[in-house]
Amino acid sequence: MTAAIWTILGVYTLAVAGWWVRHVLLSLPPLSGLVVEPGGDSPSTTQVTVVVPARNERHRIAPCIESLLRQGAEVGEVIVVDDRSDDGTDGLVRKVAGGDSRLRVLRIDVLPPAWSGKAHACHVGGQAAESAWLLFTDADCEFLPNSIAGAVDYAEGHDLEFLTLWPRADHRTFWEHVLIPLCGALILYWFPPFRANRSGSRLSYATGQFILIRRSAYKQLGGHECARNAIIEDIPLAKHAKEAGIRMRAALGAQIVSVRMYSCYREIRDGWTRIFIGALQRPWKLVWSVWSLIGGSLLPSIGAPVAAMWILLGGWPAQQPTQAAFLLLWLHFFAVYTVSYRAWGLCGCDRRYLVLYPVSCLVVGQILVRSWWWLVTGRPILWRGSVTGVHAEQLTKDPPRPPVE
Repeated sequence: MTAAIWTILGVYTLAVAGWWVRHVLLSLPPLSGLVVEPGGDSPSTTQVTVVVPARNERHRIAPCIESLLRQGAEVGEVIVVDDRSDDGTDGLVRKVAGGDSRLRVLRIDVLPPAWSGKAHACHVGGQAAESAWLLFTDADCEFLPNSIAGAVDYAEGHDLEFLTLWPRADHRTFWEHVLIPLCGALILYWFPPFRANRSGSRLSYATGQFILIRRSAYKQLGGHECARNAIIEDIPLAKHAKEAGIRMRAALGAQIVSVRMYSCYREIRDGWTRIFIGALQRPWKLVWSVWSLIGGSLLPSIGAPVAAMWILLGGWPAQQPTQAAFLLLWLHFFAVYTVSYRAWGLCGCDRRYLVLYPVSCLVVGQILVRSWWWLVTGRPILWRGSVTGVHAEQLTKDPPRPPVE
């Protein structure tokens, strides 16, 4: 029995050591030059077409368009693809632009079969673009001054054809602060830059909030055709780009762009259910994510305070296995919260909400279980009035699912 207990403690020691290794991994982006900064004041000669897919975005698209039109001469045109909106998105965009000739609004009235809405809108905008570089972004993003010039300089300086950036978080409500940082951390866990950026790795990653791609590379891919019926369009696009040999990189862009993805619990729950299914794509990955939250985060969050209370009430335990377990719990607790503190800081999240980290784990775990259930049951995913279909890699094997209301 004692040997079994020590074996379990040995395995637990390795798990705790894994958390401390994450401190090293969090230090890699700045040390490896994976932080993109705004450009200087000198005008750039490189032209960029910014494509913004928009479906009923009247309530939040204005800051995005304003920040894009405030960029320098490198932004040659801004194409807003109005994807079947019925809330006056197109009229608001034109009003915000104030007659700026760089703005173009393309209207989509009918979604073709076997296409998801956002992928099709991106494809339409990409085909209409004429600049050397294309930037695909979302209506909930806002760009800092000279940020696009800085991103283009970075891409050209590193001889890249495809650059995607992790944005800065713009969280304002309780559930945004509590849930979204942990959801993003789980995606970072599965798509670490040090693996996704290796040309020899099969892992690839992109976020649709910032995809900067050379127009020649985009044409080589056939536009967003490769992600036409994917649940999310960004990671399938990155997957096909890496398979095509396109030089690509994922980096930190907190000084380039900020994003406010969702504003209430229901939006966060539904949005991240879709993202988890589209990004992870395998039931076992969702199960492992739930288990990692329970064993990797909830266990020390609860166990370390219980161990401290035990000692305060009953003194230091006499049994060596119990002593070792207590020490490991405290080391685990300290590692989890210091790693999370640093990770939250990378994207500008409010670290004060780490005091509610156990609540974050429980609620995000519930979202993961919901994602797992939807994935294994094949439930159609309704997002903003459209049903998304199969994963991008299934398109060559299976016909697209018909829309289900």
